[in-house]
Amino acid sequence: MEETYESLCYTPDSPDYPERLSQLHQPPKELYHLGQPISLLKPPIVAVVGSRKATRYGLTIARRLGRGLAQRGVSVCSGLALGIDGACHRGVIDEIQAGSGSGPPIGVLGHGWGKLHPRQHRELALAVMRHGMLLTEYPPGSPASRYTFPARNRIIAALSDHVVIVEAGARSGSLHTAQFALDLGKTVWAVPNGIGSPNSQGVLSILNEGAQALINVEEFLESVAPSRRPGKKEQLPLLSSDDQYLLMSLADSDGRIDEVCNSLDWSASELAYRLTGLELQGLVGRALDGTWQILCWELVRKLKEKA
Repeated sequence: MEETYESLCYTPDSPDYPERLSQLHQPPKELYHLGQPISLLKPPIVAVVGSRKATRYGLTIARRLGRGLAQRGVSVCSGLALGIDGACHRGVIDEIQAGSGSGPPIGVLGHGWGKLHPRQHRELALAVMRHGMLLTEYPPGSPASRYTFPARNRIIAALSDHVVIVEAGARSGSLHTAQFALDLGKTVWAVPNGIGSPNSQGVLSILNEGAQALINVEEFLESVAPSRRPGKKEQLPLLSSDDQYLLMSLADSDGRIDEVCNSLDWSASELAYRLTGLELQGLVGRALDGTWQILCWELVRKLKEKA
C-alpha cells in the first residue's frame, strides 16, 4: 500500500490531528493516514462493529446498516475485521458505487501499512481508502498482535458519535469498543439476537451496561441522521410484484415459511430463490429459529398502503 499511496503522519501538535482523539486518556502519539484528506473527517460518524464469526442474520443487518448510513451521507467507521466489520463497509461501498453521496468511510487498523490483516479484506480496504481513509497509530511494517486490536478499538470509539454492536460473543473485542464509547459518553446501540446464542452473550451484556437496543433499522437511521430532503418523495426499491407479495406475506405470517408457502402456493425452490434475492438486498434476514425476519418494516408498510 505504501508504495502506491502517500502515507501522512499526524501528531497531537499537528493542525489536522483529529480533535476527538484528545478525549482519550492515551491519545495516539502518531496517527498514520492514507486516502482522502483527513479534514473530511466530520460528523456524523457511526461505528458498526461485531463478531468475526457472524451469522447470516448479523451479516445482513450490518450490510443494511452500512448502506443505509451511506445513503444519508454518514461516515461509517469499523476495524475492517472479518464478519460484521467487513459486511458494514461492503454495504457502504455498494452504495457509493451506486452513486450515493456518502460521507468518507473510515477503516481503523491494528497494524501498519503492508501488514494488512485479514488478507481477505485487501480489496475492501483499498476501496475504503479510495473513497475515504485508513487510519492507524502503528508505523509502516508494524504487524498485528493480540494487544494492538484492543488499542485500535479506543480510536474507533473516540472518532464516532454512535457505536453499533451487531452480534458479539462474551469475549468479543467489539465489547472493548462499546465500553470505550460508554466511558466517553457516546451513544452505544446493540442489535438483539436469540437468547442462548453464543453471539448474543456480549450483546446482552452491553445492553445491561446502558446500550440502547436497535430494533428497527429505519428508525435508527432517522434518529442518527434525519433525512436531509424531507420534501422529496422516497422511492420504493425496484421489486417485482412477486417479491412485494412475498414481503407482505412474510410480515403477515411472522416469517414462518410454511404459512408463506400456503398463502402464495409457490414451490420450495421458487420461494428459496426469491428469499435469497431479498436477503442480498438487505430486506430480510434468517433468524436462528429458522424463520425469516423482515428488515424493512417501513417499506412493508408503504407496500401495504399501495396495495
